[in-house]
Amino acid sequence: MHRIIDWNELWKAIHASSPARVEKDRDPAAVWNKRAAAYRRATHGETRATERELAVLDLRPEDTVLDMGAGTGRLAVPIARTAAHVTALDPSEGMLAILREQMAAEGRTNYSTVTMRWEDTVIGRDIEPHDVAIAAFSLGFYDLAAALEKLDAAALRAVYLFWHAGEWRSPDEMALYKAVFGEEAAAGKGYPDYIYPVNILHDGGIYPNTRIIRAVWDTVYDSPEDAARTWAAMHNPEMEDLSAVQDYFARMLRRTEAGQYVETAVRPTAAVWWEKEER
Repeated sequence: MHRIIDWNELWKAIHASSPARVEKDRDPAAVWNKRAAAYRRATHGETRATERELAVLDLRPEDTVLDMGAGTGRLAVPIARTAAHVTALDPSEGMLAILREQMAAEGRTNYSTVTMRWEDTVIGRDIEPHDVAIAAFSLGFYDLAAALEKLDAAALRAVYLFWHAGEWRSPDEMALYKAVFGEEAAAGKGYPDYIYPVNILHDGGIYPNTRIIRAVWDTVYDSPEDAARTWAAMHNPEMEDLSAVQDYFARMLRRTEAGQYVETAVRPTAAVWWEKEER
C-alpha cells in the first residue's frame, strides 16, 4: 500500500526536536529515580482514571500480564488482584521499589519486577512472552515502531495501549508549562497523540481497536504548597521560584470537607488494543 506519510519517521523528527525528550532517552532511570517519590505522591489517591483503564482490559484469572513502563504500579498492583502473574518492567529501580512496597502492603507475591529499558529488552532472554502486554502512557521512545513491534512479540493473546488523545495537557496546564519553561520549551514537553501509534501499527499490518474514554484524574494534596512542591519535583526539580506554580494551584484546587486539596483533570484518553488470535 502506498504511504504518503511515514508516521514513524515523523514521530522520530518530533521526538528529536525536544532536548527534554532526548535527555530522557539517554538515561531514563536517572530521570525517574529522582522523580519516583513525587510521582507516587502525584498519583496517590487516584482511582477514577485507573478504573476506566482497567475496565477496558479483558483479563482472565489464568493470565500472565506484562506491564511495560509499570512505574509505581498504578495498574500492576490492581491487575495482580485478578491475574495469575504480573511482570512489571521499568528502567527506574526507584519506581519499582515503590511498586514492590505497594504489592507487599497487599500481601501480593504473584509478581516480578525487571529493571531495564524497553529498548534493551530481548523477548525470550530477559522476559518470556506473556498472555497480555500493556503499555500505559509509556510510549515515549525515539523509535516507536520498534517499541510497538516488540510489544506485539511479547504478547501471546492481546496488547493494550493507553495514550493521550489531543493535546497532552489542558489549556490551563499548558499555560502553567509556558509560564515556567517558556513557549518553545513547553511545546517539547509532551508527545504526539494516539493517532501516531495507531497509524504506525497500521503501517506495520496491525489494525487495532480504538476507544476514546473520558479519564478523570484526581490528585490529592495536603495543601496548595504541597501541590506546588510536588509539581516542581516532578517537572523541574531545580526550580526555586514556585510562585507561578502556587498561583496555578490556588486557582485549580478544591478543598474537601476532610481538609484535603484535590485537583481534578479530565483528559481524553485513547485505549488502543489488538488481539493476536484474530490476526
